[in-house]
Amino acid sequence: MRASLLALAGGALTVLIACSLTWSAITVPMLDDVTGPVRTVALSGTDLAPLASASAWVALAGLLAVIATRSWGRVIVGAVVIAAGAVIIVSSASVGWQSSSNPLWSLAVTGGLVVGAAGLSVLVRGRAWPGLGRRFEAPGGSAPARATPVATRRLTPWDAIDSGEDPTSDGPPA
Repeated sequence: MRASLLALAGGALTVLIACSLTWSAITVPMLDDVTGPVRTVALSGTDLAPLASASAWVALAGLLAVIATRSWGRVIVGAVVIAAGAVIIVSSASVGWQSSSNPLWSLAVTGGLVVGAAGLSVLVRGRAWPGLGRRFEAPGGSAPARATPVATRRLTPWDAIDSGEDPTSDGPPA
């Protein structure tokens, strides 16, 4: 479990770091005249492949979802993380192959492969992993509360009024 979660975090962070770096630089003329002044514009991975960085954020959210869910919830999260890894791979590789950019796109593809592998691990083995403790469950969760019979429990003043009794008297109703 721990190795899969660390791989998921590492892969997603690798993609985010790779996408924040400059993948390509283009020279743009500032005027319509080709011989005039030019400006060089640096394009990051996020500029060229915005789906890659967005999917890395989805993978990081999947990390938290794996921790917070159990059983079939983890299977669904694993499928979503696999899809995020596939989107990272396809979007980064398509930009890298189409442009004359530096090889940082391959770092994002590698991170996407790691995210996809971690998602597959969550999908296959996540149902058997331990979940959060009972104290993190919602009140009135799976364990039914035992009802105490009205005759054996002491009535609060409001309960006594609701049942037609006088909460200020010590004896039975008159």
